[in-house]
Amino acid sequence: MPTVIETRDITTDEGQLGIVVSHPDGDGPFPVVLFFHHGPGLDEGSKEAIQRISAAGYYVLSPDRYHRHGRFIVMDMRKMMAEDADPAERTRFMEIFGGTTDDHVERDVQSVLEYLKSDPAARPAPMGAIGYCIGARSVLRTLQHHPDVFKVGVLLHPSFCATDDDDSPHLVVDGFDGYIYVGIGAEDQMQSAAMHKPLIDAVNGMGDRGKAEVHEGANHGFAVPGGAYHDAAADRSYAEALSMFEKGLA
Repeated sequence: MPTVIETRDITTDEGQLGIVVSHPDGDGPFPVVLFFHHGPGLDEGSKEAIQRISAAGYYVLSPDRYHRHGRFIVMDMRKMMAEDADPAERTRFMEIFGGTTDDHVERDVQSVLEYLKSDPAARPAPMGAIGYCIGARSVLRTLQHHPDVFKVGVLLHPSFCATDDDDSPHLVVDGFDGYIYVGIGAEDQMQSAAMHKPLIDAVNGMGDRGKAEVHEGANHGFAVPGGAYHDAAADRSYAEALSMFEKGLA
């Protein structure tokens, strides 16, 4: 299905929030999927993933997670982790990554939801959310804060979703009445399946509304084109994601 993709801006109390929007050609309205990009930023691989979802008939919107630190910041993680990497760049990335909190993301979600009311191509709720790496944590927080709006959550190679904190993001699963899919790489070197066992167990305890899978041979980042992309794990995860969007956003 032919799609359009473009960069737009939302004016917020904290400055301009850049967004990337993609949806099928035509007037719509199309069901909305909020896309939380992975830790390195809203890069070209993320834009390919956005269009993969929009080509299936969805209005996909991705906010720039790091907009408080600069416009569409993207970090090359391979260079960042190399032995000869610039320590200052590593420090800068960690400041940006750690300095963007759940509260920041929630304020951005509120701005996005308000913006969507003005775009006739975007259909009102129910909506879905998909997140990669740290973006998966943002999905769970969004389901927690907007249960009447978001009815599907997809978490791919998640990070920091099951913690020892009293408000660990995975705890929202038990009270969620929609659909959740989780895809984790068996070879994930950043956030292993073992680290996410409470999340996996909670999602698989949802019956036919939830599914958590561990993909053999896949590393962290398997669903974002480029880098550690893994065809089989990505294809399986997107098939499951689209199936749940079809069920929950009908």
